[in-house]
Amino acid sequence: MNDSFAKNQTQANERLLQKPRVESALDQGEGLLPIDILNAPVPVTFPLWADPNTTETYQLLWNDVPIGTPTPVTDDDKPGDELRLDIPVDLLKEGTYQLKYQVRNTGNGVTTPSFFTPIEIDTTAPGHPTTLAPLDFPPEVKDGLTSEELTQLGDVLLGTVHGYSGFAIGDRIRTFWGNTEGPGGKVEEDDMEPREVLVEFPRAFLESLGDFNGPVFYTVTDRAGNPSNNSTAIEVRLLLDEPVTDLPAPIIDGYIEPIDHEQAQAGIEVWIPTADLVESGDQLLLHWGSVPLGPFDPETLGQPIILRIDVDFASVEAAGDGGIRLSYELSRDGHVIGYSLPLDILVRARLPVPGDLARPVIRGASPEALDNLIDEHDFERDASASIAWNPAFTEGQTLQLYWGGQPMFEPPYRISASDVAAARDLNRAVLNSRFRPVGTGTDIRSYYSVNQSGNPNTSRSPEQSLIVRSRDELPGGPSGPEAPRFTELNEHGAINTVNGQDGAPVHIAPYVNIKQGDVIHFLYEGFDQLIGGNRKNQWPHTSAPLTEEQTRNGYDLRVPRAVLDSNCYGHAEATYSVDSVTGSGRSKRQNAYVDMRTGGVCPPALQP
Repeated sequence: MNDSFAKNQTQANERLLQKPRVESALDQGEGLLPIDILNAPVPVTFPLWADPNTTETYQLLWNDVPIGTPTPVTDDDKPGDELRLDIPVDLLKEGTYQLKYQVRNTGNGVTTPSFFTPIEIDTTAPGHPTTLAPLDFPPEVKDGLTSEELTQLGDVLLGTVHGYSGFAIGDRIRTFWGNTEGPGGKVEEDDMEPREVLVEFPRAFLESLGDFNGPVFYTVTDRAGNPSNNSTAIEVRLLLDEPVTDLPAPIIDGYIEPIDHEQAQAGIEVWIPTADLVESGDQLLLHWGSVPLGPFDPETLGQPIILRIDVDFASVEAAGDGGIRLSYELSRDGHVIGYSLPLDILVRARLPVPGDLARPVIRGASPEALDNLIDEHDFERDASASIAWNPAFTEGQTLQLYWGGQPMFEPPYRISASDVAAARDLNRAVLNSRFRPVGTGTDIRSYYSVNQSGNPNTSRSPEQSLIVRSRDELPGGPSGPEAPRFTELNEHGAINTVNGQDGAPVHIAPYVNIKQGDVIHFLYEGFDQLIGGNRKNQWPHTSAPLTEEQTRNGYDLRVPRAVLDSNCYGHAEATYSVDSVTGSGRSKRQNAYVDMRTGGVCPPALQP
């Protein structure tokens, strides 16, 4: 069979195979799939072709890739019967696809594909990844919409939804006035070129809201069923009942913008000025942005300030950052009779990184270095700081590490897009030239701060306590303590039965950097030759923590007589080490001859 004949035969076969159909698709069995079916296998149907044969199998193709295993035609299958196969859940990912099926004759190996059915899967919410813009209202809404203004607008308030990412025909828009759902809209073909949708709010609906003063926002659900987040809310006040609208604006004494995190933590005091309309029994409700506070009873009627309201941090945080409008309403017998003029303020109370930050972890350069300990070896080299990744870190934030109150990064480290993508702990070098001048200590504090452009606040981690040591501060200094001294040797420099009758006294003189509380670990070692030889015995001794007097006069101990007798004849070597808060030091070694023989004979217990 030549290639031309085979091609014509395939085309002829394709005409006999109807396209597959996905009943749950939104466009007559093809196209977009609703998201609410994506958590289960999606059925695909197609009719059995003419002249089927039990040597034939059928199988779905997803972008020309076979799905699952071929299904054989059975004797019970008749031409025109509806066949069903499923698209598995793990393939139902966002994208566009060509859905086919293929028929394979296992006898002659001929495979015939059907024409494809286009399939689209959309799981991206409208407006993602940004926030939907607020509803755009006419200027009349800015200071409260009155009945007269609504009449001038034709008794219909228009709200404009501007284009957003994913703006598409069929998107459904729902509006909300506080907890009340309002009229909605749908993106039509005529809306695509201006990229905006007009939503009408008739007078009847607006009047049904009563004395409304609160947030208005909308949501969008696309054809696939993806719901957006709430849009940015806009504060709207309806004055359709014509209450007083010019009560004096609230006051924040000494206000200087913006109100930052520290000020908000301390609490903000809002003053309500007096007005002729206010009477005993009235109540005042303060609006800090979208957060209502109150109602409150006036406290000092007749005074210039009739009420002082403390706005706590939780309320400031709930209203969010940015431009915040303060206002209050005056009620009498449960009905609003007046609204204040607004006070617009700027709030920047949000920290760059909300919540708790982890402490930094500081490590020296040595492979065996312990966390948060810079020993005398690593004090001479660069260190590193490990900062646990926080999901609230964002690109462009700057991070500064402080060590003993001094900044370590110059310039501060800027978090990059690759850092955010990796979401891994940040490991930064800390130069020796920057931390060395801070010096040493047993409780040097380290922390890091995070700042963000446009945000006056600083996020700060808890402090990490560091132990930092240098060679100069070790017991005995860089070269270590001097050797211990046997204080009672004979003229030959030896310990014998006379001067060692009660043991051998040893004196450890005050060494450089000696401190109260130091612990001395002394070691006596006995050898069987005057020079060299094999070690016969050893005697360790650990002191109690040194007293203040011992730091001035030195430490004295005595090697027991039994230890000397066990050594008998040869030489002894004495050394000690010191454990101190500033580190460890090892002394030089002291030697002395040992001859505990009597008449040239070792004590009986030691004779062979």
